[in-house]
Amino acid sequence: MFTKSAAFYDAIYAARGKDYAAEAAWLRAAYRNVAAGSGRLLDVACGTGRHLSQLRSEFAVEGLDAEPAMIAIARERLPDVPLQVARMQDFSVDGQFAIVQCLFSSIGYVADEAELFATIARFASVVERGGLLVVEPWISPGEWEELKLDAVYVDEPDLKIARLGRPERYGTTSVLRYEYLVAEPSGLSAFSESHAQQLFTDVQYRAAFERAGLSVRNERSDLFARGLYIGQK
Repeated sequence: MFTKSAAFYDAIYAARGKDYAAEAAWLRAAYRNVAAGSGRLLDVACGTGRHLSQLRSEFAVEGLDAEPAMIAIARERLPDVPLQVARMQDFSVDGQFAIVQCLFSSIGYVADEAELFATIARFASVVERGGLLVVEPWISPGEWEELKLDAVYVDEPDLKIARLGRPERYGTTSVLRYEYLVAEPSGLSAFSESHAQQLFTDVQYRAAFERAGLSVRNERSDLFARGLYIGQK
């Protein structure tokens, strides 16, 4: 899905103002009093490893992502951190973790409600007793804005990017269609990407956590405008 855009992912979200250091500081504060004692943290859909690089000083971190190009970048950034290419729906890890997190609305890529419930249950199965599962949701059906066009521009000395996006909705499925134009010293390139994500409700998210045996709350902040579902085992 991110095969072509992975190389530009960090530059694009830096241009959008994503602050990994501030997000990690918020998460560290939330994780400070976790009852589970192993100190292990698993980042599901870890992308290029930016959150892991911020959290590794306090936790024994591991990560996984379904996109090999993302994991390749994360391995360059974190050569001594266990990382694997795996889907969130059916990954396999050794042991359990004090914290399992799935951020940046990656959970929206599951296919439907049944897969949401199964995936949250899979996450919960590797959380230690007393540990936390933290999931950043995708947009809810009521918050979806039709035809809100998106544009991001990267203006670095050796990299110029224009990413233009158009949203579409088909029932409970949102589709974001992106067109990229990239200028590098080696030349110009252009490519397209489409991202289909499910518009789950608060009721569905809470039910998935509760069915997995977790108490759950939702916390919103300026950093996590869609909130974070925080479940404790």
